[in-house]
Amino acid sequence: MKRKRESTGGGKDRLSELPDSVLVHIMELMETRNAVQTCVLSQRWKNLWRRMTRLSFNHPRTFSRYHNFVSHVLSGRDHSVSLIDLLFVVLHSTSATLLHDVISYAVSHNVQQLTIYIDTLDCINGATPSFQLSKTPFVPLLFPSPSLTSLKLSSVFIGYSLELPKSLLLPSLKTLHLTNVHFTASDHNNNFVEPFSTCHMLNTLVIQYCFMHTSAQVLSISNSNLSSLTLDTFQEHIVLSTPNLTSLTIRDGFHFTLLQLSSTCDLSLLKEADIETRVDIHYSVIITWLRLMTNVKMLTISSATLKAILNDLSDPAAATVQPPCFGRLESLKVKMHPHVNISKEEVSRTLEHLLVNSPPPTRVYLINVSLSHQELVRYIFFLLHFMFPFLPDALSLQIIGCYFVIALFIRLIISCFLMWL
Repeated sequence: MKRKRESTGGGKDRLSELPDSVLVHIMELMETRNAVQTCVLSQRWKNLWRRMTRLSFNHPRTFSRYHNFVSHVLSGRDHSVSLIDLLFVVLHSTSATLLHDVISYAVSHNVQQLTIYIDTLDCINGATPSFQLSKTPFVPLLFPSPSLTSLKLSSVFIGYSLELPKSLLLPSLKTLHLTNVHFTASDHNNNFVEPFSTCHMLNTLVIQYCFMHTSAQVLSISNSNLSSLTLDTFQEHIVLSTPNLTSLTIRDGFHFTLLQLSSTCDLSLLKEADIETRVDIHYSVIITWLRLMTNVKMLTISSATLKAILNDLSDPAAATVQPPCFGRLESLKVKMHPHVNISKEEVSRTLEHLLVNSPPPTRVYLINVSLSHQELVRYIFFLLHFMFPFLPDALSLQIIGCYFVIALFIRLIISCFLMWL
């Protein structure tokens, strides 16, 4: 036993033998709050956190000194070290000044990956943000930002949204995720929005719950470098000018409808396409999307989309509409959602209609899927707004919170009962 203890180092602190660069890298994998707390371990650890290149200000709501902590970290950090990755969660009590300072610091320290998340659930008790996002001056600070390669702006609080400039001057940007933002019309055409043409390196674009500002009606996604595009719940006309697009995902929400989608090119390089809609969308709308995907190799379609098509096929006029020819289709996947009432026979009949003008794909899959917690919250939230459009967002979130508490309580009772049996 003694020989064994000696071979394992006899309790020696091997972690401290690592070079500073390795320790800093390990700390960057931790929550920033926990990483900063390592300063109390020893004299050597006192200043290591100041050299971190990745910061994550994503703390629980019980952290009462959240904003003081953010200011402390930014002011105490080694300013000669570039900032690679920053995540900042905006709480309802976040001041416009702090948000402005955080963004200014990130841009001035050459941030490459930036995530700003407006925390909706922080307002679940009826609190309202201490500033209006539409009037918050931090957005112009981001444009231009020559070092930025990835940007995620997310605000899921329906009463507030971020207004973007007419053009996004981000020359190095490769990945862009936008949730609940307003696009601004161009100077030469009040009905036309074209924000992405100046992002020459843009590769991946995700647009979720976004809107047009004032009189704008058409969103032009014009970018010759773009290869992956996701459109999630958008209700205006979208025109694609994306000749190198290889992946296209369309998701339609619960009370919005992507009415028009067109393209100036034939999307000849398209490899993957995914369509997931609600049941009551019209077949004619789905067909316009599918006609853009004739070159696709792998097509994924939801059971809700097939149900929508099946419902309209009972109309003789709709049944005469011919689906396109998918000449390169190799794989077809159907995501079977438990909340959609459609049999396998109905799925087969609908697929037979969709592929009537196409060679049969090599593989056809039926995949059973379930709603994630986030998707379930989103579904209930938008269902409430659809049924009760004047219901305040805070009250909607309180209802959702009560729903999950009651569901958890019922599950606990059932579990106890089964154990007792």
